[in-house]
Amino acid sequence: MNPARIAVAALNASPLPLDLELVKDHLGVDGSDQDDQIERYILAAIRWAEGTMRRTIYAREHTWVLREFPPCSPQEIHLPRGKTQSVDAIAYSVGGSVTTLTGPSSSPEGTGWQEDLRGEDGGVIMPTRGSSWPSTDLDVPSPVVITFTAGWLADEIPDDIIHALLFAVSDAFDTRGSADLTVFGKNFDTRESLISRYRLKRWY
Repeated sequence: MNPARIAVAALNASPLPLDLELVKDHLGVDGSDQDDQIERYILAAIRWAEGTMRRTIYAREHTWVLREFPPCSPQEIHLPRGKTQSVDAIAYSVGGSVTTLTGPSSSPEGTGWQEDLRGEDGGVIMPTRGSSWPSTDLDVPSPVVITFTAGWLADEIPDDIIHALLFAVSDAFDTRGSADLTVFGKNFDTRESLISRYRLKRWY
């Protein structure tokens, strides 16, 4: 399998993915004067954690471009970015035109592939039984495009990751205004340790 690129939908800033009052309680902050700044730190903390783990924390849409389907057995495609909630569509180019498949977790449901979305490290999709992935054009920018939703639902996120996010916000809050760009914060080792078991090995 030859991945080309992946795009992850932006985090919603309203409502915030991580509860603002929970973060303020962790910081020991009263009042709302610093809410805008803390909200920016929350989003930055999530970006830090997702980049470090190579996985998506808060479930949202992903668009993954492959240069081709797996050409030989096994024809499994292991989806990146962690817990897969659904695979919405697979679009591929053949003869200059695009064909779109839907599968078991698409809406509406289809029969274009088999899938197993139970793993915390990413779902697996395969051709339907007794068939193979189709050949695709190789001279187009996006030969195969898989659209899927990855990340945990808000009430499923492991506590270790929530704690790491709180420590990341705390570090940003404590070092705000520092001119020293090498400052990672006093909690850096702790938050790295908290998320270490959730790191994915796949670069994409």
